[in-house]
Amino acid sequence: MEDLSLKEIKTFKDLEDEVVSSNKCCACGACVAYCEIQGFDTIEMEGYTPKFKSDKNAENCKECGLCFYICPQTEPLTDKLNKLYLIEDELGHIADVISAKTTNAKIKGVGQDGGIVSTILSYLFDSNQIDAAIVSEYDKNFQPIPTLIDNKVDLIKSAGTRYSISSNILPLKDLYAMAEKIIEEHSNVYDIDQLSLAFVGTPCQCRAISKMKLLNVKPAHVINYVFSLFCFENFDYAKLMEIIKSKTKIEPSQIKKAQIKKNMFITSKDGKTVEINIKDLDDAVRSHCNECDEFVGRFSDLSIGASGAPTGYSMIIMRSEKAQNLIDSVISEGLIEKYKIPAEQYSEWKPKKINWFRKMTALKTKK
Repeated sequence: MEDLSLKEIKTFKDLEDEVVSSNKCCACGACVAYCEIQGFDTIEMEGYTPKFKSDKNAENCKECGLCFYICPQTEPLTDKLNKLYLIEDELGHIADVISAKTTNAKIKGVGQDGGIVSTILSYLFDSNQIDAAIVSEYDKNFQPIPTLIDNKVDLIKSAGTRYSISSNILPLKDLYAMAEKIIEEHSNVYDIDQLSLAFVGTPCQCRAISKMKLLNVKPAHVINYVFSLFCFENFDYAKLMEIIKSKTKIEPSQIKKAQIKKNMFITSKDGKTVEINIKDLDDAVRSHCNECDEFVGRFSDLSIGASGAPTGYSMIIMRSEKAQNLIDSVISEGLIEKYKIPAEQYSEWKPKKINWFRKMTALKTKK
């Protein structure tokens, strides 16, 4: 591990006192994933809350401090992350901004807006650039399920947007078990250190992954692509479903798609679409979102979302040469179609989009 001068040792008790008990926890699952991977048998996720398994298990805490430092809601490491990711302002480093949509009919049919994330992951699997990906699926009641997948077939299950929290870092604890299967199936992979993963999550989750990578916390060290989803706010699943059911009379099991375009639109499996005023969802917003200053996700390779995009497209923020090369490859393969900016708008298009992201970030911060 790199010497980052972590002079003050913090424990899970500190994390519990400073983050969990004060309702700042974003339920990313980083602390539990790390602890379980190490075999410490100390903490677990109860619903969306990390906690000691029992008073007896609390004695197993090694007081290594890692759970505290990798938490996206704690301040240590922020300056080092800002330097590493060339953070210039509230949007982070931006190498380029484009708008695009998938050309894959199957992904277009089930994806959200431009279907960009699913298309990129499919390409990475096909080109053997990743062996697995951490995504979010959902069950029969439209509840998000964080999932580790090792093939592109399962991507279809993860298509679409989740507006309630999914503890996407938690599946990292299952990577060693999956690695055995991957190693058996790939003649050129002999060790978990040779694996390559992609991670898809919200800005706060990507911040936790970046901290884990900075500290070389295994197995986050094999995550080679980090994709952040635009996120204005996230909702408590139970509260959100209660509001949706009361406003639309649609049961969670009958929801086909949820989308926010100023207001929330719920589409049922029988094709009915109902609009819900976004202010009616305020009681379901998770408390940590009210203190979040990230909309696009500064600590990522790509930031992707529909906000500011033409209808049917997604916006893509590229933050590095690696990200630009990836998008160039996907475009050259004909897998995504880049939005053609009208000639009269060309010079001002990109600055306007960046200003839009600033406006959305400012609105989120004011909340």
